[in-house]
Amino acid sequence: MRGGRFRILALALSLLAACASREPVREPAPKPPEPPPVPEAPAAETPAVYPFPAAAPREEAKGNGIKGGGGAVPVRAEAPPKPGPPSDEVLRLQREAVERDPSRDDEKLRLALLLAAAGKLEEAEKALSGIRARANRIIPALEFFLRRELGDHREAGRLLGQFVEEGKRVTGFVIERAELCSRVRRFREYVPAESDRVKPGGKVILYVEPRNFALSREGDKHILHLRYEWKLFDDRSVEQPVPAWEGAAPSDREDRILLNGPVEEFYQIFTLPLPEVLAAGPYRIKVTVTDVPSGKSDRVYVPIHVTGREKER
Repeated sequence: MRGGRFRILALALSLLAACASREPVREPAPKPPEPPPVPEAPAAETPAVYPFPAAAPREEAKGNGIKGGGGAVPVRAEAPPKPGPPSDEVLRLQREAVERDPSRDDEKLRLALLLAAAGKLEEAEKALSGIRARANRIIPALEFFLRRELGDHREAGRLLGQFVEEGKRVTGFVIERAELCSRVRRFREYVPAESDRVKPGGKVILYVEPRNFALSREGDKHILHLRYEWKLFDDRSVEQPVPAWEGAAPSDREDRILLNGPVEEFYQIFTLPLPEVLAAGPYRIKVTVTDVPSGKSDRVYVPIHVTGREKER
């Protein structure tokens, strides 16, 4: 039995030695926690596009004349966004600048402008009244603003009329726009022509917009009176006869419109037929508009290109 015990003890020792010689089994290190997913930035929303209300279709001009359906349009103006008011510190510094040198009109004007921007209208009016030299063009504009904001609409209307007349005097009567079109709906709402190319015997549609025209008076009515003339020139500046233009009806060659009140905007449409026999090449249409009450005229040249005739197959 003793030998058997020794054998069992030797087997146990050998097993322990074998286990000791092996590398210890290590558990895998725990993985670091994954960072939470970064939320994706929301896609920028595409702003909704709201189409303008469909315009009422313009009534087509009656008859087969050259002149289309133009018209006078009331002036529409959108006020620009207002800047933020100046701070009290800025106003304090500007008041001190005026007190240091009361003879400087430019400092008084700056103070008046700052006070008006801050909504201190009575103070702005007082500062403006202290300016001796009135040559600066900002002064009448500021006076108009203060009169309107303070409720003196009669004086504001008088000043606005002066601005309009001054602009007309400086700029004078002009043709502001004359463009080839494929369709015209109303004032400044038209489809420009895709190109200036037109076939012999074809028609050219012109949108014409005069500016700074005068209005005569007839009782309590205003009269807009314009005359029109069209001529065709080739690339050598030689006038080409166009019987349809020269023989246009008197009603196509002028507008005399009785208005209930003054207007500043007007447009007219012309459909000008070209001669059947016209050589291919570049041409210019000379459009002349005369403001009858003032006797002033302006002219523009609209280029076109007459294509060759297609050969018969």
